[in-house]
Amino acid sequence: MPPSRIFHSAMILSLLLAATGLSGCGKSDAAPSTTQASVTPAAKPVSVTVVPAKSMDLQRSVRIVGSLAAIEKPALSNRVTGTVSKIYVDVGDRVAPSKSGEPGRKLLEIESRRFDLAVQNAAAVLEETLSRLGLKTIPSENFDIDQTAPVQRAQSEYDNAKQKLDRSTPLYQQKIMKEFEYFDIQSAFKVAESNLQVSRDQARSLLAKARQDQANLDLRKKDLEDTSICSPDGSNPDGVVIASYTVSERKVSVGEYLKESTPLFVLVADSTLKLQARVPERFLADVALKSKVLFSVDAYAGKTFEGTVHAIDPSVDPASRTFMIEAYVDNPASIDHQPNPYLLHPGSFVQGNIMTKLDPARVMVPIEALTSFVGVTKAYVVVPGSSPAKVKAVDVERGQQEGQWVETLSGIHADDLVVTTGATKLFDGSLVEIETSSATASAPATESH
Repeated sequence: MPPSRIFHSAMILSLLLAATGLSGCGKSDAAPSTTQASVTPAAKPVSVTVVPAKSMDLQRSVRIVGSLAAIEKPALSNRVTGTVSKIYVDVGDRVAPSKSGEPGRKLLEIESRRFDLAVQNAAAVLEETLSRLGLKTIPSENFDIDQTAPVQRAQSEYDNAKQKLDRSTPLYQQKIMKEFEYFDIQSAFKVAESNLQVSRDQARSLLAKARQDQANLDLRKKDLEDTSICSPDGSNPDGVVIASYTVSERKVSVGEYLKESTPLFVLVADSTLKLQARVPERFLADVALKSKVLFSVDAYAGKTFEGTVHAIDPSVDPASRTFMIEAYVDNPASIDHQPNPYLLHPGSFVQGNIMTKLDPARVMVPIEALTSFVGVTKAYVVVPGSSPAKVKAVDVERGQQEGQWVETLSGIHADDLVVTTGATKLFDGSLVEIETSSATASAPATESH
């Protein structure tokens, strides 16, 4: 036999022997594995705590962000021109509004000498006009013009001329009086009659001038009065009482010449504030007048303030798809009254909720009973009547959160026992051992029975 053929035969025999050995080894190792699997112990129950789902009345609300504004923010300016002679207030000062027609606190004065002289001149012109009428004051609209001095004088001359004519007429008819004498008396009567009518017209004209002079005098007095810039009367279209104003801006100085309508001061009324916020249009049907608004500001962390909706913009902004609401807020008094007697300030950023409606009997569970993964929210509910106890996994649709409790829109019913601790070790159908919990989540005050 050739050597090559003998070599190939030996190689084939070696491979066969190796394969037979490996097969035998595999069989001897498999037997112990089967024996170990047959003695694996059963799974132990998972220790958990549970809380019953509750049926509660849930207060619906709309989340808002906005800012506070003064209920009134008058920007004061001057009506008359002149030089500033005195300034009585500065930024941060509080001023009282005017009351019962009396002027408010004086804020600024314009040099008034020329206005005082103008009042004196107007008064002298009026007095001269009234003296020509024989009057001391402007009479009423139904005044009898015949009571004025010029008309009374003309009336007297008319009466005298008429008496002469009445006496002369019979004498002339009896040819006792000469014709030229009678004609002179008759002409004098006609002149007196004409003068009477002229005097009445002149009296009406003088009376009209007197009234014009009075109006001019009143205007000059108003100019003199307007040299003093005072706080406004504190009126508000909604009847809100404005207790005081704060000076937020002063824009002029003593010695400065003021043209007409120069900005002088900006005041803010902050005893009552307006909360202004924009609300998404989908809530237009939910927000109503007099709805309560609860909000907070960064300056007082943890403190809640309250307001009431008083105005809703009927139009929706097409750019943002929101509408504006305004709520009145009674500004709480500051404890130390320094530097401001009120806690809240116009311009502050606020976050809050508008209370809309109360939904009865909503199913609520503690927030720790819910677990979320890749957008799916689940809860584990104890299967009623199961022994030993076991749980089932339930897909949950979350609703509104109220404190430490969350509304469930589907999947859970009132009084279902939901797992609050130990849920990370569970799967659908897990056996559980329920422990007594020493503390449970506190439920909102609006629990439904």
